[in-house]
Amino acid sequence: MKLLSFLFLGFCLPLTIFSQTLEVEPFEQKLKETPKAILLDVRTSGEFGGGHLPKAKNMDFRSADFANQIKTLPKDQPIFVYCLSGGRSAQAAELLKKEGYQVTELKGGYLKWTTKLKPLEGVPAVAHDAAWDLQAFAKETANGKAVVVDFYAKWCAPCLKMMPTVDKLASDFAGRVKVLKVEADGNQAVLQQFGIDEIPSFLVFQNGKMIQKTSGFREEAQLKELFDQAIGTIR
Repeated sequence: MKLLSFLFLGFCLPLTIFSQTLEVEPFEQKLKETPKAILLDVRTSGEFGGGHLPKAKNMDFRSADFANQIKTLPKDQPIFVYCLSGGRSAQAAELLKKEGYQVTELKGGYLKWTTKLKPLEGVPAVAHDAAWDLQAFAKETANGKAVVVDFYAKWCAPCLKMMPTVDKLASDFAGRVKVLKVEADGNQAVLQQFGIDEIPSFLVFQNGKMIQKTSGFREEAQLKELFDQAIGTIR
């Protein structure tokens, strides 16, 4: 009788409720290992339409009925949630947890996912720049006294935000620093040669030798440091 009571209680107990925040790689792996998971994008429909994680479902966190929308999600399926950079998804995760869902949040959101060159769906078709030939790229970096290489993508928000600043600095340092732009799409050989696995990324060459490799968003002052390093003003 006690055994039957124990089994009955075990079947009646709800699923363990938890929430966690994972970096891109473990988030991707956990998602793959959870076939019944629901991947939830809580950005606006406009943001979602510009590209999203594969098989993601869109529910705008800022919409008036978001709290009611999430109640339609089945509670026996874990929820994987993300937004642009983490702010909205953190708030959404709290609401989901209160409603009794198991929640896994993507740290850094869509921006971090894209900078790690992870798969996307729904990205509008755009014309890509001509791919670099490895020999031509090597020649450009070897012959230039001071070279800054900008690795970017047209779907990478941090890249696009920095682009006007990079162009401004290229103009300011004209004749002293050569700027090479490498679009991630179509230039895998160059990315692999220099171990670029995140964008935006920058390489700095001085007299043909690479002296700096860095990645991530940089404000103008930090970008200028790369140019100063190339000409030897700072180390």
